[in-house]
Amino acid sequence: MSEKYNIEELIIRFLQQDINEEELRYLESWLEEDAEHKSYFFGLKGISDSSRRSFFSKEEVNEASWQKMLARIDKHQEKDFSLGKSRVRDLWISYVKYAAIIIFAIGAGWGIHEFWNSSSSYSAEEKIVYNEIHVPKGGRTNTIILSDGTKVILNAATIFKYPVNFNGEKRQVYLSGEAYFEVAKNKEKPFIVKLDNQEITVLGTTFNVQAYKNDTHSSVTLLSGQIGLEAFNEFNESTGYILMKPNQYALTDNKSGSVFVSDVDASLENAWLDGVYKFKDESLLSIAKRLENYYDVHIHLNDSRLEKIRYTGTFSLEQDIMDVLRIIDYEKQFVFRRVKKDIYITNK
Repeated sequence: MSEKYNIEELIIRFLQQDINEEELRYLESWLEEDAEHKSYFFGLKGISDSSRRSFFSKEEVNEASWQKMLARIDKHQEKDFSLGKSRVRDLWISYVKYAAIIIFAIGAGWGIHEFWNSSSSYSAEEKIVYNEIHVPKGGRTNTIILSDGTKVILNAATIFKYPVNFNGEKRQVYLSGEAYFEVAKNKEKPFIVKLDNQEITVLGTTFNVQAYKNDTHSSVTLLSGQIGLEAFNEFNESTGYILMKPNQYALTDNKSGSVFVSDVDASLENAWLDGVYKFKDESLLSIAKRLENYYDVHIHLNDSRLEKIRYTGTFSLEQDIMDVLRIIDYEKQFVFRRVKKDIYITNK
């Protein structure tokens, strides 16, 4: 790739959220060129995240922290011994140099902000008024237009929290459940969706998020535009950042923070917007969890072998839950028993 931009300056601009779409595309292409590029980027990003946390908590870097950093450098050198000692040394000289620039830039930025705007920033934070919408289990879609023109459609069993007005430097909302977003473009104010274990950053795009609180996995499907997805593990530690392209599906393990990305037919993921549920080679366990949210029932699979049976099909959300289950059981291999909101499924 020709050096259209200084890559270190570009990374700093990205970490300070001062990067435009063209620069973001260039950075993405550079990351995809080489695994070493990704290692370099995430190393700097890790230092940036640590620096931000230290400024927020006002903790000072101590000798123990420095020793940990040296240990990390040694570990990296051991992993990449095949690159050659001189190559590793040059890489880490550059790494440490630009890490220092990043720490200084972040520190200076926060220092100036603290010095000049502490009172106004705190007062602005205090003035933020939030709305919170709860769509219950068994509920149907709820459409909201936010103050910036962003359209959000909420699915059943979903909680959505958003400010009455976006007054700050970013547009941040909170989601637990499933929602479809059509984000209004605003290059000056990135739109951020906070989940329990992910953070999605966009400028203007359409995407679907499924992130129910007690599920082991969360998913994001991008229909148009571009989004950045940062995942976190159960200890709230960042495990990586990826840039997603249209018709990509990212499945995140909420415990480990690992992310699997694949190409998909995005129409399958947002069919619920039209009152239809489409599933392709999906496990009965996964289907049952979706049905529980749509119909406000609790489905019991009385044999662990049932969980692994896979189906492909389509049904309308206007159909009765028992009719849906009979459609799934087209081979007549199950017995269904319903007691109020509990449905028991057993093998014949």
